[in-house]
Amino acid sequence: MGNEDERTFLQKASGQWNDFRTFLWNKNEKTVLGRNGKSWAQIGLFYLVFYTCLAVFWAIMLIVFLQTITDDQPKFKSYIGTPGLYQIPKFSEKLNPIKFDVQNEKTYLGYVKELQTVYDEYLERNGNGNYSSCVGNEIRDFDGVREEICEFDIEEQFGDVCKPPHFGYKFGKPCIFVGLNRVWGWKPENYPSDGIPDAIKKTHEENFITVACQVYKDAQTLLNSTMIAPVPGFSFKYYPFLGAINDNYKDMYVSPLVAIQFDLSVKNREVRLVCQSYAANIEPGNGLFDTSYRSELRIDMTITDKS
Repeated sequence: MGNEDERTFLQKASGQWNDFRTFLWNKNEKTVLGRNGKSWAQIGLFYLVFYTCLAVFWAIMLIVFLQTITDDQPKFKSYIGTPGLYQIPKFSEKLNPIKFDVQNEKTYLGYVKELQTVYDEYLERNGNGNYSSCVGNEIRDFDGVREEICEFDIEEQFGDVCKPPHFGYKFGKPCIFVGLNRVWGWKPENYPSDGIPDAIKKTHEENFITVACQVYKDAQTLLNSTMIAPVPGFSFKYYPFLGAINDNYKDMYVSPLVAIQFDLSVKNREVRLVCQSYAANIEPGNGLFDTSYRSELRIDMTITDKS
C-alpha cells in the first residue's frame, strides 16, 4: 500500500541516519546541533561567565580557609585530648583473643612473627637514625620547637623482658608490646605527691607514664606476676610529639613501647587482663571517644598445655 510503516528496516535506518546528519549540520539553515552561530555565542558567553564566577568564588573560599590553618600544627586536635593504649600483636579475628598451646608452635607463631617484625623495625631505625641519648626523663619541649629526637633502644629498654625469638610464648609466659597513640602537642603531667592512685603507688616514678596490669574484676589469683619494661612505663622525654613542625622529626620520631610479660597461674581457662596507663592528665575526654576508663586495654588470654 506504500505506507511508511511498510518500509524495510534498511529504509528506516537510512532515514534516521539522514535525520541525524541533518541535526549535526543543517546546510540549509546553517546550524550545528540545532543552533546557529549567534545561539552558540550566547550560550558560550553564559557558561564562560558562570564558570569564571564559580572559580573566583572557590578561590576566595580557599584563601579564607588557608588563613585559618598553620603549617606547624593540626587545626583540629581537641576531639582526641589524650592518647590511648594500643597493643602489639594487634587485635584481629585470628589473633584476638590471645589463645595458644605451649606445646604447639603453630598456635603462637602468628603472635611471635608480629612481635619480631616490630622489634626488628625498632632495631633498624635506632641504628640508622641520628638520635640523641636524652639524659633524664623530663619533657623535651623548647618553646614549641623540638629538634632533639630521643632514641629508643629496644634491646636496652626491654632487657630480659620479652626477648626474641619466642617472646615468652614457648614457655607459657606470653608478651605483648603496648604503646600510646600520637597526639600532637600533648604533654603528660606528674601527679601531686598526695594524688597518686593506689593502684600504682608502689611502682610510680616521677616523669613516667605508669603502666599497670591486673586481672579483670580483681581475680588476682589467676595471675602469678607481670613483668613490665621499662619500669614503670613511658618516659616523659618522648613527649610532646610535634611531628608537624619538622618533617625530618616526624619521619624519625619513634613512639616508645612498653613490654609486658604475663605469668598466669592457670591453664586451659580464659583470663581477662586489663592494662592501664596513668598520668595526672590521662582522664576521660567527655567527647566523641569518651569512656569510663583511663587509657585502658583489655586482653583475653587462654594458655593450654597438652603435654
